[in-house]
Amino acid sequence: MTRSMLFGVPIWSILQILMLWTFSNGYIPWINFSENKIWIILMILFVLIINDFHFYCIHRLIHIPILYKWVHSVHHKSVNPSPWSSLSMHPVEHILYFGTVFWHFLLPSNPIIALYQLHFAGFGAVPGHIGFDKVEISAKKAFDTHAYMHYLHH
Repeated sequence: MTRSMLFGVPIWSILQILMLWTFSNGYIPWINFSENKIWIILMILFVLIINDFHFYCIHRLIHIPILYKWVHSVHHKSVNPSPWSSLSMHPVEHILYFGTVFWHFLLPSNPIIALYQLHFAGFGAVPGHIGFDKVEISAKKAFDTHAYMHYLHH
């Protein structure tokens, strides 16, 4: 909980402020819904792909022995993961993980979609750390998640 609150949330916030500031000052290509409905809808869906791709690449990178030893091992100290351990990381890993927002510096986007991207990254990590493999939607229906495999990874 301490690493999440002392490092994760502030780094997440700083990147969010940086992103919003660059949008508001015209440094990032800004598109709006009324002129680019199809692109906005595609970007909303593409955010999910970007997030998974970015996470996969970053996770592979931080499992390189030297980076694992100095950076990612902090996250793996959570041997019994909980929602708090989802953001319990080394500050370098927070920057890399929340760096998913920098995709919006390259692709024409909208601040709302970029906020969605950051929040999806921040809150989306929680299910992978709670140990459940299914989400129940009714008494007889459930769907599988990736969460259990990540839980076992710890």
